[in-house]
Amino acid sequence: MLNSEIETKAAAPPLNLVFGAAECVRRNGVRGFRLSEVATIAGVSRGTVYNAFGDKETAINAGLAYLCNAFIDGLAAAVTPQTTLRSQIGEAAALIYEHATTPQALAPPLRTDSIITTLLEHYGDQLCRTWAAFWAALVADAQGRGEVDSTLDTMHAGDWIVRVLLSLEILPLSVAGFSSADDARTRIGNLMLDGLAPRR
Repeated sequence: MLNSEIETKAAAPPLNLVFGAAECVRRNGVRGFRLSEVATIAGVSRGTVYNAFGDKETAINAGLAYLCNAFIDGLAAAVTPQTTLRSQIGEAAALIYEHATTPQALAPPLRTDSIITTLLEHYGDQLCRTWAAFWAALVADAQGRGEVDSTLDTMHAGDWIVRVLLSLEILPLSVAGFSSADDARTRIGNLMLDGLAPRR
């Protein structure tokens, strides 16, 4: 095989095909995923899609990765401007609460009420690791400000934050007991910081 052929096969799929795969997952979930629909969304032939991904599983994983990054980037845009870890966690909690009650809150591309559940079911480990690393950096910044305990393992703290926030998507709101996004923002921010605060 020529080197150029090897490089072509190893090259990442074009962005329009990755987006097509993500949109297909968003519309149909993993079980209803079809390479032919990816082709229709991207405006190419099914053969082009197959040549780019190699198989259906690779295409699904590319779509899930895109949605995972979109989820984290969308929340990061609202979270990072906040000046304290308490307010950053609170803002994330409010957004997830709004998504659970109004699916359009994270649109686009997270326009359905099942996309986070789909990510957790089929891409959960990667989603949690990636998002925990995002929070770990914010925890480290908070340590520098003296907002949280300096001896915390930042990745463990990030993982804890992620699990609490994602529980808002999974638990019925009647169980979680929040009355509004503002209620979720305040109570989750306070809950998490009480657990992460400097030890006296």
